[in-house]
Amino acid sequence: MVNRSQNELPLVHGERGLAPLRPVPQRESGVAWLCAAVFLILPFACHNPSPVGGSSSDNGNSGNGSGTGGDSATTISLPSVSNGGSSGTTDTSSTTPVATWPPSGYINVTNSTTGDYALGPQISDSGSATGSGGIGGPPSKCSDMLFGVVRDFKMGNQSGGHPDFETAPSGLDTGIVESTLDSDGKPVYAHTDGKTPSTTGKANFDQWYRDVADVNMPFMLALHMVNVSGTSTFSAVKPKYFFPLDGQGFGNQGEDHNFSFTTELHTSFIYKGGETFTFIGDDDVWVFIDKKLVIDLGGRHAQMNASVRVDSLGLTAGNAYDLAVFHAERHTTESNFQIQTTLAFTDCGQVNGVIY
Repeated sequence: MVNRSQNELPLVHGERGLAPLRPVPQRESGVAWLCAAVFLILPFACHNPSPVGGSSSDNGNSGNGSGTGGDSATTISLPSVSNGGSSGTTDTSSTTPVATWPPSGYINVTNSTTGDYALGPQISDSGSATGSGGIGGPPSKCSDMLFGVVRDFKMGNQSGGHPDFETAPSGLDTGIVESTLDSDGKPVYAHTDGKTPSTTGKANFDQWYRDVADVNMPFMLALHMVNVSGTSTFSAVKPKYFFPLDGQGFGNQGEDHNFSFTTELHTSFIYKGGETFTFIGDDDVWVFIDKKLVIDLGGRHAQMNASVRVDSLGLTAGNAYDLAVFHAERHTTESNFQIQTTLAFTDCGQVNGVIY
């Protein structure tokens, strides 16, 4: 985005204004006793999971560095999760399962302002991840991670580029999408027979969050979120910008970073009361809760922010609801992306029907 100071645009839904040891039988041999003791003790000495995101003091530094795996992998304790649909509940009584950051096979591992991000394998035409690595394992074994999709596009100033990227006029452009997601869980372009100041029509917009051969290249994305004073936070803002696709997809297209891409995140949460969700960044972002639009920051614009108080949405406490975030990075020279929320997610992302 253009290098301008942060604009604040509070947007709260419903208002104007705008995360027992078994005894070992006695042996006559002292050597046997020693062997038995070593056998029992070693597993506990070696298994020492250290939580990631447990406090703001670590600031997500477990993923220092960038490139093909970062400097180290961090083992994290994970809650077990049971999602019973519309009245599901979260069980955090077990911390036995573990996972690692970064996920196996992920590249461009980057320590950001708060938390980390990494790029996963490219998603094939069938909707599955290809290449080495991937997620694997049962759902919800990922504590403080959120998986989604990033789609790379060619800039509009490149041969065969997408006209909505790089060359679109700048400025806030609300009302690009309808207030409700479609049956596929995608935003619906609100101007079927026309355009908006920063978009060139329905056909082109429909490519932003759908896999279209030769138009975009979809990849898995992993965000590592950090608990900051009770708020689950992922922040990649100036000077630690959000560039998960650097050197990948269609490449950087003559720029220092890969700027033309969209981000799509889906998850669910149990509504308890009092929760909030805040997004800060550029360019476009639309946030949907229960498939209804609650934040509209459309347009190719400088960094802005918007928040929603979930209590204003008329939800029923104890029930599970969908959360969807759609973002687009459409112009140089900045790429800011920050999520802050007190929502309790029931999973670690939903991609092409797979719940992580």
